[in-house]
Amino acid sequence: MSAGVVDSTHEGKTVRSEDFDISLMIYFLQTLANIKVSDLYPIPTDTSTSAMLSRIKYIRNETTQNLYGKLTEEQFNQYWDDIGQAILKLASTYTFAIENDQEDIRLIGRLLSISPININNRQLCTFIDVSEKYPAMILEQFISEYCMLKQVTRHDILREEKHRLYHKRLKTVSCCQCTTEFPIYSYSKCIPEKHWEALYQVTELTNSYNCKCECTPCIECFVPKRMITFDIFVAMTLILHIPNILKYFVSQLCVTGFNTFLMNNKHTIYHCMKKNMCCECNNDSTGKVLINVAEWNTLYIKEDAVYCKTGSEYCCCQYAVRNLIKYSDVDDTLLSKIFNVAGPLRVLNKVGQDTFFYFLNWTDDDQPLQKVLIELLNIIENKQLVRLIRSSILSKSNETITNQFDARKWISKHLKQQQAATDHQCQILVRDEDGLKVKSIDIPEDFPLPDVTKKFNDITPEENNFLLVFYWLTNMVYPVLKKVFDTKCPDSVLHKIWIEFSQANTKTPAKNYSDDDNRKKKRIYLTESQKQQLFPAYGKASRNINLKLMIHILKHISKEEAHTDDAHQLEAVENIRREIVQSSTGVLNKTRFLDIMNSFQKALSHFGGKLYVEKILQLCHIKRILE
Repeated sequence: MSAGVVDSTHEGKTVRSEDFDISLMIYFLQTLANIKVSDLYPIPTDTSTSAMLSRIKYIRNETTQNLYGKLTEEQFNQYWDDIGQAILKLASTYTFAIENDQEDIRLIGRLLSISPININNRQLCTFIDVSEKYPAMILEQFISEYCMLKQVTRHDILREEKHRLYHKRLKTVSCCQCTTEFPIYSYSKCIPEKHWEALYQVTELTNSYNCKCECTPCIECFVPKRMITFDIFVAMTLILHIPNILKYFVSQLCVTGFNTFLMNNKHTIYHCMKKNMCCECNNDSTGKVLINVAEWNTLYIKEDAVYCKTGSEYCCCQYAVRNLIKYSDVDDTLLSKIFNVAGPLRVLNKVGQDTFFYFLNWTDDDQPLQKVLIELLNIIENKQLVRLIRSSILSKSNETITNQFDARKWISKHLKQQQAATDHQCQILVRDEDGLKVKSIDIPEDFPLPDVTKKFNDITPEENNFLLVFYWLTNMVYPVLKKVFDTKCPDSVLHKIWIEFSQANTKTPAKNYSDDDNRKKKRIYLTESQKQQLFPAYGKASRNINLKLMIHILKHISKEEAHTDDAHQLEAVENIRREIVQSSTGVLNKTRFLDIMNSFQKALSHFGGKLYVEKILQLCHIKRILE
């Protein structure tokens, strides 16, 4: 919403915040909202509203007063990122509705372009397919083929494995079926409650059971669901935690031998036993310790004749796979751990742990998931499904199973899981079910953000007019007036200005009042910032001054020399400069654009000759200055 006040100088006209430039709005925020806005650039870790406004003010001043109308790539990247974060931070309390209004659509598009994470709908839909839906389809088909091979139903399997799965739940308790032979602590708790609830339901006959251990509800109350919705993690739960299915999975996956699989994944499995770095590591291992030393030693044997190049007594490189090892000889619990941390299911687990960040990585490198799908396709016999998925991932067609509505639900779901844990929070604009929202998520410092689009391609003709005038000011008007300035203001003149400035700051009383009045009339009055710009070092004048100050000095000299034509043209250029710099909209309609062009033609013809006039006429025909 925009604030409005009645303009007493124009009867009946209401001035709104859309009419204010950036400087005026920031001034009002300082004075009316009591928000402190600094002239200095805030430190990067300061994400307060005051810091964001200070960055906008600083960047605005730096760019509009730039001498050459250019920024280095480093400056541009910093300003772009800082402006983007400042705008998104200030917009974080608002929800942007996705509507058909063209102005809203344009604004949303531009907000998306400054978001440090550019979420492409097409890419996201494809990622959901290859990371969730395709793997779920493959694993569900694998379980179906297993059931056909063993001539059992899923319902039979779930009924037989109910006690084992019940005690692998994270929230498990002792039940009336537990015995001293298989106590509850013999099971590893690793199945989330939502996966258990996807497989089993409580019957209506709950009260008919008399549970000896008084657990609520009793294990006898649970029965397998008739209809199971197979998402990827429910399918993985059945494969990893039902021994017979797991062994069949291993036999289909490890076609070149179980020992080959252990050899290829030795480094990964090693760091699920030890977190310290080994000679094959590129950085510190951060994985969880899931395998103990005894389990490791059942798979690998230390070779005494092998010495680590780092001098370590115990390192991954010193171990070899045990001879003639078979998966059928490995304990069910250890086998489950191995294929939980290594192989294709490991990658799918990593996706589930931090799905949103894995999506960002996938946009730069889709090979890990491609490899997973190829490996999983080899474990099923359904040739039609294999051809469908293989052709889809290889051809990268525009058709996806996931639609845009599902993609918005996916974002809404996974961003809720993001917990900001550091001061380096990144504001991003995301789509969800309701519209567009700005959310703060914790981006690790070493996380490589994908490249964002740093170019607007959808500028209107009015915006193009504005940018053309800005270009003229910096690339034609400034160089022409700079030549005039260097001619009329040699070092001796600038030194004289410095002397007058120094004398004006002394408190010595003037003896001749009439002479003092004449000096005041001739004196060039400078603001504090102009003084610092013109005399950055004590007693030494600078020739690199901005357009505003240059026009100010040239106007004074023209009036002293009674060159009214010079003063008139300088006044016209200054009015245009002020209009552009203080513009609240960044647009110029055709009529005003042509007026400015005529004014520039006269000024440049007066000071620089016809060459610059011809350049302006050529530039007037540029329809898209950013292209």
